[in-house]
Amino acid sequence: MLTFKPHKKSIYSLAFSPDGAKLATSSGDETVNLWWIDDPSVVQTFPGSRFSAPIAVSPDGRFLARGGYGVVVWDTESGATVFTDEMSAQTVAFAPDSTELAALGSGQSLKRWALPKGKKLPGGWGGGRTSERFPAGALAYSPDGTVIATTYGVLSADRGRFDSYHLLWDRKTGKPRGELVADFKFDHPGMIAFSPDGAVIAGNTGPVLGVVNVKTGTKVAAIKPGAKHFNGLAFTPDGKRLIAVNTDAAVRVYDTATWTETTGYEWDIGKLTAVAVTPDGLRAACGSDRGRVVVWDLE
Repeated sequence: MLTFKPHKKSIYSLAFSPDGAKLATSSGDETVNLWWIDDPSVVQTFPGSRFSAPIAVSPDGRFLARGGYGVVVWDTESGATVFTDEMSAQTVAFAPDSTELAALGSGQSLKRWALPKGKKLPGGWGGGRTSERFPAGALAYSPDGTVIATTYGVLSADRGRFDSYHLLWDRKTGKPRGELVADFKFDHPGMIAFSPDGAVIAGNTGPVLGVVNVKTGTKVAAIKPGAKHFNGLAFTPDGKRLIAVNTDAAVRVYDTATWTETTGYEWDIGKLTAVAVTPDGLRAACGSDRGRVVVWDLE
């Protein structure tokens, strides 16, 4: 286990490099850093954002993206800026084939850019905010890269409130592929993730970890360990476990066959704010509101 303090303020987001040797960290101190795991010295430092600042590393390791107040993509080898956009993004995500980046902000429509040069691609799926529907700001690519899922709130006429949905879009055509009810009564998902086999989507809906079957649209699980809100979730690459953190000091590990909590870890680093798993599934990392990070072996 490795514990270090890469930032002075709260950790916003974490992302591993494809080989698991580096960890990108985003913080409220308005910096994004890329660290060697075995010797946490800074590899590179990039400008951050004081708002949220989600980050992602492309599956091929060539690019690092940051959202928040403006979207920025950097070349991880040279540190050069590939492109920027003024969009305020709550989520940034690379396609599995690393050929595009998508971003979504609360109340905004989806934007996409082609890599390596950042040419704008068709987007705007679902439109912007209206009196009856608004984008909630979370998105994810399906494992095979053919579908993009986004989260939306839809006004319920009979209940006078917004219900949550996952909307599925055909990545190639932009046409709707489905609409899944994701209303777990507490909140709209701030982040979502497909399971590695693409069978379910998991999201953090306030204090509930909500899981929906992609094919049938049925709710698979609604896990509520307490009143604290979930801040991060990540599947292991084999799909057998989901690791989640909320605003207490505990990391919770769930068996995806039964959706029961099988184990957990308590780190004395503060309230947990983010979690990530290496692509090989050997390590995981979590960050806290004190700017601290723990990296541990999963096996």
